[in-house]
Amino acid sequence: MNPPRARMTVRSSLLAAPLLAGTILLAATIFPARAAPAEDGTRLAGLLAMPYANGLTGAAGTPRIAWVERRDGVRNILVSDGGAAPRRVTAYTKDDGTDLWGLSLSPDGRMLAFVEGGDAEYPDDAPPNAGNAPIPGKQTVRVVLPDGRIVAAGEGHAPAFSPDGRLLAFAHGGTLLVGRAGGVARAVLTTRGAITALHWSPDGARLAIEIDRGSHDVIALWQEKSGDGAPVFLPAALAHDQMPAFSPDGRSIAFLRVRKPLPTAERGKGSFWSIQVYDIATGAERTLWTAPEGAGSRFWAPEGVGLAWTGDGRLLFPWEGSGWLRLCALTIAAAPAEPRCLTPDGAEIASYRLSADGTRLLYTANAGDVDHWRAWSQPLDGGPASPLTGEDAQVMDVTTAGPAVAVMATSVDRPAHPVVLQNGAPRVPAAPLPPTGFTFTTPRIVHVRSEDGRDIHGQLFLPPATTPGPHPALVFVHGGPERQMLPAFHPMGYYSNAYIMNQVLAARGYVVLSVNYRSGTGYGLAFRDAPGIGRAGASEYGDVRATGLYLRARPDVIPDRIGIWGGSWGGYLTALALARDSSLFAAGADFHGVHDLTEPDHPGLSPVEKRQALESEWRSSPAADIAHWRAPVLLIHGDDDHNVEFEQSVLLASLLTARGVPFEDHAFPGERHAFLRTQDWLTAYLWTLRFLDAHLQVGHAP
Repeated sequence: MNPPRARMTVRSSLLAAPLLAGTILLAATIFPARAAPAEDGTRLAGLLAMPYANGLTGAAGTPRIAWVERRDGVRNILVSDGGAAPRRVTAYTKDDGTDLWGLSLSPDGRMLAFVEGGDAEYPDDAPPNAGNAPIPGKQTVRVVLPDGRIVAAGEGHAPAFSPDGRLLAFAHGGTLLVGRAGGVARAVLTTRGAITALHWSPDGARLAIEIDRGSHDVIALWQEKSGDGAPVFLPAALAHDQMPAFSPDGRSIAFLRVRKPLPTAERGKGSFWSIQVYDIATGAERTLWTAPEGAGSRFWAPEGVGLAWTGDGRLLFPWEGSGWLRLCALTIAAAPAEPRCLTPDGAEIASYRLSADGTRLLYTANAGDVDHWRAWSQPLDGGPASPLTGEDAQVMDVTTAGPAVAVMATSVDRPAHPVVLQNGAPRVPAAPLPPTGFTFTTPRIVHVRSEDGRDIHGQLFLPPATTPGPHPALVFVHGGPERQMLPAFHPMGYYSNAYIMNQVLAARGYVVLSVNYRSGTGYGLAFRDAPGIGRAGASEYGDVRATGLYLRARPDVIPDRIGIWGGSWGGYLTALALARDSSLFAAGADFHGVHDLTEPDHPGLSPVEKRQALESEWRSSPAADIAHWRAPVLLIHGDDDHNVEFEQSVLLASLLTARGVPFEDHAFPGERHAFLRTQDWLTAYLWTLRFLDAHLQVGHAP
């Protein structure tokens, strides 16, 4: 989940700043800017080089798992059997920004499909070229054969093996390609829109295809032996039909029908989603259940958390009916169907699977401690849940591989890595060890009382006890904004890097507080969908400001040396803090932030409502408070950003220049929103260290 692409109200033809020579305009610092000491560059490089794993997948019929490992910026795919020592099946050698993603193992685990290149968030956009190759690579589906050879199946994404492993299907724009697994695929249909996901029926006779057509989504069925190969569309509506799931016998498909409310829609009013069931033989569709008004009347779930059928005729689905995202079940044959929620209240789920024998529910949740995520196992026929992972790890992703259960785990000193749970014993195929000479501080959970009385959680990183205080301090604000930072490495690569940066800042002498402000995840619906957030008033900024005041009141913090840094929505909040409270926040680093939230087009609103919405968006924007901005800021942005338009930072640089506000700016030609090259993260973080040191006077007595 990413911040919406912000539409610019002012566009500029200013050229991007040179890659390695950012300009400090009208700098007014007490101490001259200095390069971060060489040891910081070595330390950061070593930490960012730690192996980080993502994209975990398992084979349906055997305990084989595969994942992508990024080590020193180079991505490769590793495979492990039952948690044994892994073997590398690719041989990439460059930190050139070429991503590997979309991993899919054949049911017997003998073949592996993956996507080389492209962008997992925007698979149908032009592929990125962060390494600025003279001829950019294409987004290509490749297959690792049983003998280790790698062949190209074709251009596209979302590879999926048929249940018997005979066929491989994938998509390219609105084209479906299918071919013999290990061979070259051919186009079997093309439709308007973009194919976003593929789902095989249990017998492999059909594919359910999710198609995004902008204003709505439709679901189509393709059958290999249907004569002309024409798709059969499920009964469509003026809505977003998504997440199809075949019943175990392949005769029915359940799916979600989701409608998007207008910005003016009252919270809790209206019902914006339902669960539909389609009978393949008759073509009949019926509504199984409609979310009632109140909590959970708008659909929300993390990516990948959808529908699943159980063997006893129940349908599993996520729902926030209690105010917390729980996994619930509907009995298909019941009329009317009434949901029964299975996972604990007061906690949220992040992922789930059914065990290989279909008798147990495997899920990850922050049950018992909202700042700590574990994997759990629970009998489907009733009975209490039991933890699968210990208290020393953070686990937000669970999958299965034959009879084995695999999770992606992190800890205070270890980035994301797979752990296989088989016969009750955890096995770690590849343990990422921290570089020698660096000691990770254990972040402390702290509670900050916001101005309106809300309890705000954060993680406090303290300098070593041997570092004399008081210290300069920093607030770190995450992006999303639907994210939750943890007192450990984060499973997302973007925030795994940010965690490293916060650790280095603390080791360097800063008190760092990472704040989980309202509109984030992990703390329930009322927190994530709090009144007045974002464009409706930026109420989350009150939590950020309260965090700054908390730091200022600490005896180990120098009150006038508090800075702030963050990226994406965190960049937006960094800019908002500097624009509104330069007397509290003395400097900041804004990575690819949003600076003008105005959206002139508001279909469905009256002229009066449009003016009110535009005014609210403007008042919620950093640009609206530019006259009060005094503190220096560092701006960093990749100029091929598809999440937040590069022009957002160009606009802010122009506004700051006109007001005489000191800033330093850097652009990465060819980089995306989340930088694809580790070298670019290292460069950006070293710029940030130098800038913050100069303006917050680290190492200088108060």
